[in-house]
Amino acid sequence: MQPLRAGAWSPDVGNLMLGRGVILLKPEGDTDFYDVGNAPAVSMTPKVDTLEHYDSQSNAFARNALFTTKKSIECKIDLEELTLKNMALLFSGSIDDSDPTKPLINIMTNDNVIAHFKYFGTNSRGPRYYVDFPMTFVPSGDFTPITENKLAVISVTGSVNYINGVWGTAQLQPPVASIEPENFYAPFITSGGESGSAVSSCNVGDTLTCEIGHWAGVGVGFTYLWKVDGTTPGGTPVNTAEYDPVSADVGKMVTCTVTATNVNGTTSVTTAEVGPVTEY
Repeated sequence: MQPLRAGAWSPDVGNLMLGRGVILLKPEGDTDFYDVGNAPAVSMTPKVDTLEHYDSQSNAFARNALFTTKKSIECKIDLEELTLKNMALLFSGSIDDSDPTKPLINIMTNDNVIAHFKYFGTNSRGPRYYVDFPMTFVPSGDFTPITENKLAVISVTGSVNYINGVWGTAQLQPPVASIEPENFYAPFITSGGESGSAVSSCNVGDTLTCEIGHWAGVGVGFTYLWKVDGTTPGGTPVNTAEYDPVSADVGKMVTCTVTATNVNGTTSVTTAEVGPVTEY
C-alpha cells in the first residue's frame, strides 16, 4: 500500500502548506538552468476571460451559457539576489561581460525573455509540488534600489506559454521526510575558493571547489570524491569539497562525485568535467 501523503485528499491538516522551494530558469538560447537564488515570494495566477449568453426569450432574461474566450497564467517572482542574470531578466537586457571586472547589462535589447521555469518544492510542511512550464517574461516588474529597513528586491512578472496543447505540469511529490536524497540541480565545480559560476577549465594551483547543487530530503549529509581522468589522484585529501590540481594532472579532466545520504538512502551525482588542466 502506498504511504499516505499530504495533498492526496481532504480534510487533513497535513494539507496546510508552509511554502519553501527552489526556482530554476533557463532563458532561450542558454544550455543550462541557473538558480535564481532566494525568492521570498512567488505567485502563480490562472485567469480566464468569459463571454456570457442570456436567454432573451424568457421573462427572466437568465444566463443560460458561459463561454471561455481566453486562458492565461501569470507568474510573479520576487528575487533578493541581484545577480547579472536576474537584473537582465528584469530589464529584458543582454549581458556584455567582455570586461569581466565590470560586466555590463544593455537594457531593453529584447522585447521579452522566453525561459523554461522550474519550481521544486522543498517544504517539510504541507503538500510538495514540482512545477514545470515555459514562460515569457516582459518588462513589467520593478526594482527599488534604495530601501529603508529591508533588503532590495527585484520583482519580475511573466506569462506561461501554451505550447502544443500543453501549459505545463504541477506534480505532487512524496513527503520530503520519506525520500532518499533527490538531486534536482547537479553539483558543479567553481574556481577561486568561493561560490560562483561553474568553470570549464582550470590551471595547476587553482583551488577548485565542488558546490553541492540543490537536493530534496531531510537530514542529508554529503561526502566528496575527486577524480582526475577517472582515477583518484594521489595525495587527494579524503572527503573534501576542495582540490588543487598538481603538475601530474596537466592535460587531464577533473570531476567530483557528491554522495548524499540520509536515513532513507544514498544518492550520488558527478559534476561535469573540468579541464584539461593546464600550467600557468
